[in-house]
Amino acid sequence: MQWLAYLIYLALAPLVWILCIASTCICIALFGNPFLRPNYALIHDVSVWSIDFVKWWALYKVQQIASKVLAEHLRGTVFLNYWFQMLGAKFGSSVLLDTVDITDPSLVSIGDGAVLAEGALIQSHEVKNGILSFQSIRIGRNSSVGPYAVIQKGSVLGEEAEVLPLQKSEGGTPIIRSAKANNVQQSTIVSNAMPNKTMFHFMGIYLVGLVSSFSAAILYFLYIWLSKRPPSLQHFAFLCISGALHWIPFTVTAYVTMFDCVTLNPASFAISVAVAYLVHGLILSFLTCALTHLLTEKQQSKQSHVKIFLRHRITIACHLRFAKLLSGTETFCMYLRLLGAKVGKHCSIRAINPVSDPELVKIGAGVHLGDFSRIITGFYSRSGFIRKKVEVQENSVVGSQTLVLPGSSVEKDVILGALSVAPENSVLQRGGVYVGSQTPIIVKNTKHALDDRIEEMDVKYKKIVGNLAASLAATTLKVKSRYFHRIGVGGNGYLKINDKIEGFPDHKIFHPGKSYRVVVRHSNSLSADDDARIDARGAAVRILSGEVGDNPPLLDLTLKTGKAFYARTIADFATWLVCGLAAREEHVKRVPHVRDAVWMSLRQANSYAELHYYSNFVRLLRFPDGEERYVKFKLRPFDESISEDSGKVEPTGILPPETGAIPRDEKDTRPLLFLAEDFHRRVNSDGVRYIFQLQVRPVPQDEATREIALDCTKPWDETEFPYINVGEINIEQNLTAEEAEALEFNPFLKCHEVDVIRASASSQSASIDHGRSLIYEICQRLRNKEPLPEAWKVFLEQSDVKVDLSGCPIAAVLEKKDTGKVTLERKWYQTSWAIFVQPLLQTVIPYFLLGLAIFAPLSYVLHTKGSQKFPLHWLLPLLWVSSGLVAALTCVVAKWVLVGKKNEGETVQIWSKGVFMDTVWQAFRTLVGDYFMDMTSGSILFVLWMKLMGSEIELDQGIYVDSMGALLNPEMVEIERGGCVGREALLFGHVYEGEGGKVKFGKIRIGEGGFIGSRAVVMPGVRVESGGSLSALSLAMKEEIVKSR
Repeated sequence: MQWLAYLIYLALAPLVWILCIASTCICIALFGNPFLRPNYALIHDVSVWSIDFVKWWALYKVQQIASKVLAEHLRGTVFLNYWFQMLGAKFGSSVLLDTVDITDPSLVSIGDGAVLAEGALIQSHEVKNGILSFQSIRIGRNSSVGPYAVIQKGSVLGEEAEVLPLQKSEGGTPIIRSAKANNVQQSTIVSNAMPNKTMFHFMGIYLVGLVSSFSAAILYFLYIWLSKRPPSLQHFAFLCISGALHWIPFTVTAYVTMFDCVTLNPASFAISVAVAYLVHGLILSFLTCALTHLLTEKQQSKQSHVKIFLRHRITIACHLRFAKLLSGTETFCMYLRLLGAKVGKHCSIRAINPVSDPELVKIGAGVHLGDFSRIITGFYSRSGFIRKKVEVQENSVVGSQTLVLPGSSVEKDVILGALSVAPENSVLQRGGVYVGSQTPIIVKNTKHALDDRIEEMDVKYKKIVGNLAASLAATTLKVKSRYFHRIGVGGNGYLKINDKIEGFPDHKIFHPGKSYRVVVRHSNSLSADDDARIDARGAAVRILSGEVGDNPPLLDLTLKTGKAFYARTIADFATWLVCGLAAREEHVKRVPHVRDAVWMSLRQANSYAELHYYSNFVRLLRFPDGEERYVKFKLRPFDESISEDSGKVEPTGILPPETGAIPRDEKDTRPLLFLAEDFHRRVNSDGVRYIFQLQVRPVPQDEATREIALDCTKPWDETEFPYINVGEINIEQNLTAEEAEALEFNPFLKCHEVDVIRASASSQSASIDHGRSLIYEICQRLRNKEPLPEAWKVFLEQSDVKVDLSGCPIAAVLEKKDTGKVTLERKWYQTSWAIFVQPLLQTVIPYFLLGLAIFAPLSYVLHTKGSQKFPLHWLLPLLWVSSGLVAALTCVVAKWVLVGKKNEGETVQIWSKGVFMDTVWQAFRTLVGDYFMDMTSGSILFVLWMKLMGSEIELDQGIYVDSMGALLNPEMVEIERGGCVGREALLFGHVYEGEGGKVKFGKIRIGEGGFIGSRAVVMPGVRVESGGSLSALSLAMKEEIVKSR
């Protein structure tokens, strides 16, 4: 009969847990909503300093923690619908809810047949600039919200609307019926396909509690067998209830209710807590693996809906209750293998989501799954339960907050950036670097020989240059000729460097006495068909690497009339090309020196040989002693009587009309191409001679002055930086028209001694020279029907301008040699550590420290209960709050002892001791958050906790932080007055760089009134300017500046 009592307690323990879920929901509905919920009809905006905010915040946190701890196990069942309906949400019939992230249920209305997939966030509020604002959300009939999408306040989803995975809806912008809606066949959804679904849902929830209680029962009998102590029904009942509840505050509550004292000393108590949770977790993991295999059919096509549902429930529960603490260790990989997943060696799998179908997962060797990345083998949608295999091949990296959806295959050496998506049934090509949350874009392929000009550009710079290149490429393919400087005339000759150069240091290229063969080509900028039209005139100079013979080119210099250019950056140049004359005139009114640059470039020419030509763009000179200087080039006629104003056009308006609209004078009877004829005649007569000049200045030390020096819209002061006569160019032989047409000049042709200045952003002055060199080469290849490198083809295809490249040959892909090396390969001792030691540290130490923190408050409460007969309903909140605060302080101490302070720019190896200790502390921080501190996020107490752990933050400045993700690297976070961090936003003070397994640290600065939205991801080095705003589900890349609007 005694065994029967044990069985009854074991069977009843899960029912106690289910009763706890139900009673919690009822208490919030009866005592929370009526007294704490704001009157949403009357109140829309609330100050964070008001009583109304405190009341709302208390209710919000209670609902959030209750949903996270209890309702999480109701996902996908009808009971989750009942839960949120009790909390105030309005649901239609047949709603399928697989998420607990509904922040303000009373403001949410969901129509019949709607489906909300795993992790979807329905957020009806926002805290910004010290103001809490509300707006209702309405989700229409048969709508679908994909995994980890965000529905923001004020959103309205129409009937059969669809929000894709990891997308967001903007408040005030209605989402209408999806284009796919008409093609969707109502296939069976797993949870609704089961007969008597309410009963099966209840049995699934009960099974979760039973498996955990059974694990606790096994733990108890192991204990009495090893300790040789007699069994106690009271102790057995306590462990079974604790196993079913499995939230430490509930466990402490059960202990206080059932026992009168703590018989152990603090260290023994803490060790007992740590060992009990570790052994229980191991038993639970093995039972979960056994049940998973038992419930898995051999043939995937014959999977029972009931078995799939039950398997999902127990695997998710095991992950949440124990396995998540093992993330980042080899033991976690072993756990996934036991569940049926195929996981290779030397993987780094961080804090990922619970994988509901591990047998559908295949992960290759050396894979890094970043923090909060998510492998999703199946999710609910309007068309049914989508469930397919997922593969991530060797050496790939999946970034933080990234989704890998069913049917997707991530091939070898792929990098999938943060907040990106591998779509359903997609294949991400080997070596590609992909970004994008809807359709991932390959920004480069690490296995191909790449153009370093593209690699150096940031995303915006690439987009501008790509669009500009694609536009000019389309024109080139259409007219099969140059866009600028279409028809030209050229000649061969030589450059003789002067025997003595005054005021110029010794230089390898421009060394006194040297001679080089040169080719010069003259042309008009746009008026190719008539030399008499007013236009800018050009001179392209190719300097060959020797005096005689067919030597390769050394430098290509492109010069034009006028000392300045009309666009400082590539972005300005692109805007100038597409905007009309009226917009240009408005622009030059604000920047009059640009107007001067335009007019000074125009020449009414009588001879190409009687004009002065300037390079406008700056290059970098390097001297033998290591000195560097900026340089501009100039050609002037040998005849010194020809002034710089030769052919100058006097301004007659704000700007001249388009070149093609300026006709020649009616009385001008010269031939159309008289400038070419004049050049030929001069060369055949006595030759054409120019003086080759350099204008040199030191490289400024600070960035702002360098930008001024590189600004091509403003010429340098010739008094301070005079032109130096370096040599003489003598053109002795004409080129035929065909030879002149065939000349291809490359502005990126350079050498170490005369280098091109690079740019990484489209806002930098050097971007125009850097970017145009790539555009020139692409257009040249297309014009000549030469093979286009793969990197250039991808670059053009990713632009917003569609270019038909089907008829263009593609150069053979130059692949880097595959060494077969695993990126994250560990030494044998590192592997041993990751299997045996690290998992123990990540489980035992956090629970041991938490046990120490709980001991004193628990002993005091038990003493007060026994000696003063104080009511338990007053003591229990005191116990939770006091032990929670002690645990938070213990976490602060552990942070400085285990991790210390990281410095900005510091780099460590991913398998180093420092990273291991940081992972241990992160596990403890997660445990403390689950125990108490999650409840405080959004309060001044949470901000104080951040400050104690190293964040630069002020307590009295109205700062609002509602995310534990702000504490990933607390000393790397700096928040000024009024800064706000939304729910589940991630502030990464570190980044995995992928080169040899390195982790680099960097500061994140949020300026006054700065805002980071819910589930946004912020990388190291990001600065949010005062008033800047990063919206929900947005990514701020490394060192990006989020500007105010």
